[in-house]
Amino acid sequence: MSSTKFGTIERLTPKQAAFVSEYLKNGGNATEAYKKAGYNVTTDNSAAVNAARLLRTSKITRAIAKRQAERNERMQLEEDFELKKAIDILEKCSEPQQVYNFDGKPKKDKAGHAVFMFDSKGANQALTTICRLRGKFRDKLEVTQDVSDRANRLAQILAAVEKDEK
Repeated sequence: MSSTKFGTIERLTPKQAAFVSEYLKNGGNATEAYKKAGYNVTTDNSAAVNAARLLRTSKITRAIAKRQAERNERMQLEEDFELKKAIDILEKCSEPQQVYNFDGKPKKDKAGHAVFMFDSKGANQALTTICRLRGKFRDKLEVTQDVSDRANRLAQILAAVEKDEK
C-alpha cells in the first residue's frame, strides 16, 4: 500500500485514493466515484453496494473529511484574498488625487484652491465587489407566468358553473 498523493495521514490504495478524489469531485455520488476510480463494476447495484462499503471504512471517511477541510480552508483563503484586494482598490480609488492642467501645473478652482478628484467609478465597483463577497446582494430572480392559461382555465370554470345553474 502506498501513501496517497493527497497528503492524508491514512494509507490508501491507489483505487481508494481515486475513489476519494472522484467522490469529492462529483459532489458525493459514491456509485459514480466507485466506477470512475477503476474498480471492476458488473452492475450499478453492485457499484452502489461496494461504494457504500467503502464509505463505511474509517480511513476513507477520514480521508474525505481531511480533503473537505483542506478544500474549505483553500476556499476561505481565496475569499479572504479577494476581499483584501477589493478593500485595497476601494482605498486607492477613494484617495484624492491632485488634478493638473495640460501644461503640468496644478489646476485651481475659482477661489484659487487646488482641485482634487477621486476615482468614484473604481471605488463604486470595488464597494460592489466587497458587498457581493460578503453576501449583501441577492441574485435577481425573474418569475414569469403566462396568465392566458389561467384566464382560459377561469373561463372553463365559469362556463361549468353557469351550466350547473341552468
